[in-house]
Amino acid sequence: MFSADELTDLSTAIFSAAGARDEDSQIVSKALVDANLAGHDSHGVMRVPYYVEWMEKDWVNTRAIFRIVSEADSFAVIDGDWGFGQVMGRKATDLGIQKARKAGTAIVTGRQCCHMGRFGDYTAIAARSGMAAVLFANTHGAGQLVAPWGGIERRLSANPISIGIPRKDDSPIVVDVSTCTIAEGKVRNMRTAGEPVPEDCIIDAEGNPTTDANDFYGPPVGALLPLGRHKGFALGLASDILAGALSGAGCSRPDTQRVGNSFMLTLIDVQQVRGSGLFDDDVAGLVEYVKSSRLAPDVSEILIPGEPEERIRVEREADGIPVHPGVWDNLCRTATKYGVNPPVQSA
Repeated sequence: MFSADELTDLSTAIFSAAGARDEDSQIVSKALVDANLAGHDSHGVMRVPYYVEWMEKDWVNTRAIFRIVSEADSFAVIDGDWGFGQVMGRKATDLGIQKARKAGTAIVTGRQCCHMGRFGDYTAIAARSGMAAVLFANTHGAGQLVAPWGGIERRLSANPISIGIPRKDDSPIVVDVSTCTIAEGKVRNMRTAGEPVPEDCIIDAEGNPTTDANDFYGPPVGALLPLGRHKGFALGLASDILAGALSGAGCSRPDTQRVGNSFMLTLIDVQQVRGSGLFDDDVAGLVEYVKSSRLAPDVSEILIPGEPEERIRVEREADGIPVHPGVWDNLCRTATKYGVNPPVQSA
């Protein structure tokens, strides 16, 4: 177990020693540890060694400049200059919030951002600022992991969709889902832990259902399946188009290898469009009504999207963040390489 501060300090020190700007190191590290605190370990500190590897290969521009390509009162197209995705994504979200405050609504599209981490972060930031937000993302045309409905070869990325909805005097509702059955990072964690992948999530290179993570990674490689069969495929295809075609990053295609994130973020200033009081009353009424349903056997409570993460956060802030031994070994190897001393793991 580690505290959030210990993991943040370690990650920050590693990124800075590897050549990142101190401010960027802090932003990325805090974002990764926040994912761990929320229980999304697939987007947490397990990513540190991979990010450093990308830095070593010059796949991350450690001196990137956030650039507005074009804009008007209610939209902007940004270019992340292949900088850290968590840095560029937060700047883009802040820009969108500023525009929505003036125009009532805003759309920000972005390209050339490295891995942006957990997309629920951005819609949550917007929701805490009084915005309803919807985000579509792809992997810049590369990073294909998902077979189309009816196919067995990788053609789409996880292409996540996130929605943030503000709530009065409470944490926001945050929907953050991949359009495939399982996040690739979770499959990677299962392979590290030697655990089986849940059924109906991945197929091998011949299209056969499998629970062995090694069948996904190959060689030859398998694929993730779309969430909800044809429905997830449709959502993934739409997300790919809205994120890639509008930003200028492009959609999934065979002729590109540079993996990053592009996105389309829509923000709506609730106060201007509806009035916060009326909106809050509707949201509260719906949540209360949904939670009043009779419970299924062995279920003690109905939880709203975002509530499980908040409860895990409270637990992990009090008890510490568990880090799998395989993940910790990778972190320590990267830290040692750059002369950083990792903390001692508590029992």
